[in-house]
Amino acid sequence: EHHELSASVSGYVTNLSSDIAFDPGEGRLESIGPSTRIGAAVYVVARPVSWLVGSLSVTYVHATLDAQPYASAEDPTPPYRQGQALPYVPPLVIRADVGADEQVAMLADLPFRIRGGVGFSFLASRPLPYGDVAAPLALLDVSAGVSWGPVDLGVEVFNLLDARYASLEYSFASNWTPTEIASRVPARSFSAGAPLTVLASLGARFE
Repeated sequence: EHHELSASVSGYVTNLSSDIAFDPGEGRLESIGPSTRIGAAVYVVARPVSWLVGSLSVTYVHATLDAQPYASAEDPTPPYRQGQALPYVPPLVIRADVGADEQVAMLADLPFRIRGGVGFSFLASRPLPYGDVAAPLALLDVSAGVSWGPVDLGVEVFNLLDARYASLEYSFASNWTPTEIASRVPARSFSAGAPLTVLASLGARFE
């Protein structure tokens, strides 16, 4: 039996004199001023038996803006203020995976293997401009497969629970009616995340 357990922990502090963030109104990255990031990452891998492996990664960051952007004629009310959490940066990200792969028989002198896996992702509420926050999201993925000699059949299922979520969320003053006076009131918009997705594959490998 092969047993394995490894873990790593790292921390970091970064200071940027001019950080950037995506501006959905302009459709490009824009400077938002100086920022500070303080964070840590933990990564653990365990293999209690030869056919089973699990991994866990956790990343935490406290990212803040160090100075308030200057107002301008184009933007008299900047969406950020000093000390505000940086937009679109989730403070906590978790990913956990468990996978199994084992030969269970010999058929016609060829090895027959089965495998399976489960993956879980979590993103904490992401800060948005104007002090708003996006909803947290959690996704579950699974996979399974069999192989017989050089032939392999696999199935992957993403977003197993068919969760409705926003892969990206924005908060900005938007105007969808060109004939009306443009509003300066920020509104929420989002890009929908992928629904339940099933992918199947069939392949052969010859050496």
